[in-house]
Amino acid sequence: MQTTEHGWTILDGVNGVLSHTYEFTPGATANCFTARLRSGGLLVVSPPPKPSRALLDELAQYGPVEALFAPNGFHHLGIGPWRREFPKARGYAAPGAITRINKRARDAGELSPLDELTPLLAEGVAVIETPSSKCGETWARAQIDGGHAWYASDLLANMESLPPNFILRLLFKWTKSAPGYRPFNLAHKLVLRDRKATLRAMLEDVRAHPPAVMVPGHGGLLDASGIAADTEQLLEDATR
Repeated sequence: MQTTEHGWTILDGVNGVLSHTYEFTPGATANCFTARLRSGGLLVVSPPPKPSRALLDELAQYGPVEALFAPNGFHHLGIGPWRREFPKARGYAAPGAITRINKRARDAGELSPLDELTPLLAEGVAVIETPSSKCGETWARAQIDGGHAWYASDLLANMESLPPNFILRLLFKWTKSAPGYRPFNLAHKLVLRDRKATLRAMLEDVRAHPPAVMVPGHGGLLDASGIAADTEQLLEDATR
């Protein structure tokens, strides 16, 4: 994998699958994920809220941005800014996410439901709403050379360390949400009604479409040779 000058990690350039880490509040980062549409354009999942012109120009090499997706009711900060940059792009989210975003982000504009996005996805690309979601939590995956690239949204995290803020540090430590690759248990309390049912569904999908690359909603990308087995074990442990 290569990383561009302005921070896109190219997971599969031919298939338009890239990731980018961005800061959404001081000291806190999230990940963006792109995949191909049937039209040849791009789907952008969790777009960064303050994209630079250079970042957008680099992405343009892989296709026009035609769809913007909020993977839950929290990852919506970039929808409005990207719609201003790409006025022809449509915004999408799962229904539960739409409800929350409509109350909190006036600049997001009208969002279409996930079932209208699904037929537009290229072969080998999927966006799946989790069972028992409180606010439209989803995961996404795209077929790439050598396997599948996954975007885990707020279900899995890979944060290098505990947050410096004392209260957040306690919460992350108490819920075992960091450090390292693990279920994002703190977020689960906000986005899931039935944690185990959701992680069991993800486990089934991981077994059917083993990840060669895992892009968590927060934290570092994982592409070690054993990432599929590690993810399967992690989910098995979490659902016991």
